[in-house]
Amino acid sequence: MKRRLPLAGYLLAALLASSVPSARAGVDPSAEWFNEAIRHDAEGDAGLAYALYHRAAETGMPEAEFNVAAMLDSGRGVRADIAEAATWYARAAAHGDARAAYNLGQLYEAGEGVPRNPYLARAWFTASSLGAAREHLAAAPPHTTQAVQLLKAPTLVAPPPGKRVDARLDDIEFIWTAQDSSEPVRFFLELRSLDAGGSREVFSSFAETSSLSAKMPAASGAYAWRVMAVAPETGTYAASAWTQFSIGPTDPPVARMSLAPP
Repeated sequence: MKRRLPLAGYLLAALLASSVPSARAGVDPSAEWFNEAIRHDAEGDAGLAYALYHRAAETGMPEAEFNVAAMLDSGRGVRADIAEAATWYARAAAHGDARAAYNLGQLYEAGEGVPRNPYLARAWFTASSLGAAREHLAAAPPHTTQAVQLLKAPTLVAPPPGKRVDARLDDIEFIWTAQDSSEPVRFFLELRSLDAGGSREVFSSFAETSSLSAKMPAASGAYAWRVMAVAPETGTYAASAWTQFSIGPTDPPVARMSLAPP
C-alpha cells in the first residue's frame, strides 16, 4: 500500500517553499544548497539533489529535512530506507511541517520503518493541518487491543549515543519511537547537562508525538537525555535508558562547508 505524498508532490512543495529558506542566506549556506538541490532535482539529477538536500537538512532546515525523507521513502536518488525516512520526517515534523507529520502518521499506522502504533499514528495525524490527515482521523476505527500490553519504554533514535551536535545550530531535534500499548500514552523528555559535579536539568517537556525540537543550550559540553512513556489513565510509566551526547563545534563547521557536492 503506497501511502505518502507522491514524488511530484514533494518536488512541487520544494519549489513553492524555495523562497522560505532564502532568508537564511548570509547566515549559512543552507539556502544555497537547498536551491541548488531543487535545480538539480528538476533537471533529473536526483542523486546530486539528494546530497545537497541532505547537507541543507543537517543545518535543521525543515523543507530540506522533508525532501530528504521523501527521497529515502521512495528510493529516488538514494537507496530506499523507510526507517531512515521516518527519522527525517520526524525531524521536519518537530519544526511543525504538516506534510511530515501526515506521512509519519501513515508510517505508524502501517508499521513501516517504525513500530505499528495506532495511538501514535493518531497523534501525528492530529498534529498535521492537512485535509488528508483530518480524513484519516475521521475514518479510523477506535483502537482496541486483544489483551493488556505491558507499557514499554520508548526507543531513542536521535541524537544517538556519542553524537556531537553542532553548537551553532539553533536547536536540537529529539527523535524516538514507541511500541503499541493498551491505552493512550504521552511522552516526557528530560535533558540534563553533565559535569564533574554531577548533572542538572536544562530542559524537560511533555509531548504527544515522537519528536520535538528544543532550543540549543548555551553551554558546550556533555549532555544526556531520556524519554518516558506515561499512561495518564493508569498512572504507569516506562523510561528509556539515558543516552549521552555532546554539544560543541563540529569539523567541518556546518556554516563553512563548501557548496561542492561530496
